[in-house]
Amino acid sequence: MNLTIKDLPAKLHRKLKVRANANNRSLNWEVIDILGRTLEGQPVDMEALLAEVAQVRRRVAGPALTDELLRIAKGEGRP
Repeated sequence: MNLTIKDLPAKLHRKLKVRANANNRSLNWEVIDILGRTLEGQPVDMEALLAEVAQVRRRVAGPALTDELLRIAKGEGRP
């Protein structure tokens, strides 16, 4: 099957060419590889991801960053 991409920005075209050359592929095969990796990737389990983020935040939790703490920090300046 063939696909035509119209109005591809020059900057994006250059980036694709650089990437294709770095991977020893034609521009066509580079685009196919990128599309394949993107569309065939594993779906993200948002509930599991959010639970993991919450767990990390609990582990590294410090004091809540409030407007008052920011005001004090700005007033103290930087070393």
